Amino acid sequence: MLASEFYDPQVEWQTSREDPDAATHRGREAVRRYFDQWLESFEGLHADVDECIDASNDRVFTWVRWTGRGRESGIDTEWWLAIVSTLRGGRILRVEEYFDRAEGLEAAGLSE
Repeated sequence: MLASEFYDPQVEWQTSREDPDAATHRGREAVRRYFDQWLESFEGLHADVDECIDASNDRVFTWVRWTGRGRESGIDTEWWLAIVSTLRGGRILRVEEYFDRAEGLEAAGLSE
């Protein structure tokens, strides 16, 4: 199964509103282009899932540590991202990113 097959054809990926390039990417192709931008920007881009919670109502909360080296700057970087996914028919329909873990938990209907 290709990674794009995990996504509903109508997938929407909402980046964090604090992101300088905040946007909503709609459809599998747009989400793929979004990922490609990250892969082009960071050498050795890697994601480690620290926490994954089934929030019910077809929602999943994940807390992810990202690492990579900026291709232009050469600087090693690390950041954390809360990702709230909504599923439909076993596929990811919507993704919302949050830089703040508590905000992501709240969006998923959870609390600390």
